[in-house]
Amino acid sequence: MTSNRFARRMLLLAPLLALQAQFAHAEDVIRVSGIPDENPTELARKYQPLVDHLQKHLGVKVVYVPVIDYGAAVAALGAGKVDFAWLGGFTFVQAKVMSGAKPVVMRDIDREFHSVFIANTASGINKPEEMRGKSFAFGSKSSTSGHLFPRYFLSTQFKIDADKDFAGAPIYSGAHDATVKMVESGKVQAGALNIEVWQRLVAGDKFDKTKVKAIWTTPPFVDYVWTARKDLPAATVQKFANAFLTLDATKPEEKAVLDLQGAKKFVTANADDFNVIEQVGRSTGLLK
Repeated sequence: MTSNRFARRMLLLAPLLALQAQFAHAEDVIRVSGIPDENPTELARKYQPLVDHLQKHLGVKVVYVPVIDYGAAVAALGAGKVDFAWLGGFTFVQAKVMSGAKPVVMRDIDREFHSVFIANTASGINKPEEMRGKSFAFGSKSSTSGHLFPRYFLSTQFKIDADKDFAGAPIYSGAHDATVKMVESGKVQAGALNIEVWQRLVAGDKFDKTKVKAIWTTPPFVDYVWTARKDLPAATVQKFANAFLTLDATKPEEKAVLDLQGAKKFVTANADDFNVIEQVGRSTGLLK
């Protein structure tokens, strides 16, 4: 009888013990992701050295989880399918509002980031005011530097309503490099994108420079940030942050990580840094 009672008790406890084991080992693997702001080949090139560095620093397996679009990165973080995600300022605000996600670290350049407006050289556009009545492309709808702030500055600096003053509705390319290709091909006459991607494409001769030119650079704003899901232990988040904050540019392997991330160093990010993005998001109607 005693034996049977013990067996029944263990049977009842089995699911709880399994659940406890799951949580005890939940951080044996750290899953990271990021908004797909460039083509998959470029993203893989940028993430692999970083994953290797994180794995070495954290002492656990680190897995990069690709997602199909910006919204999927926010959703994966909220659902606990990834532990950390590289988000733009606006997608971070979405993740914070939707699931209580927390900012961890950002690149030095992300405290004062910029977008650049570009035009096809055959369009006759030489300054932003001349984009009125022309065809135009943003990046992703959820992009900070490819949509939110370009739309905001069009309105506040040039009194251009993106939904009414272009030749037809603006196109959303989905990624910064795709915007450049659209302008280069003449599919649209102008567009806006992340200035870091623009500078890298220029330096790498990734498009025909006789067909595309920069016409205006925006004022600075806060952008990209590594973000943690709400329920991660503080010690795990701090260890993850330290992996970035201690990157040493004098060490070749770590310099390679910094170079691929487009940074000289990483700095601590604070939720208050993104208040202005939340305000702009709500003022433009993009954040409900």
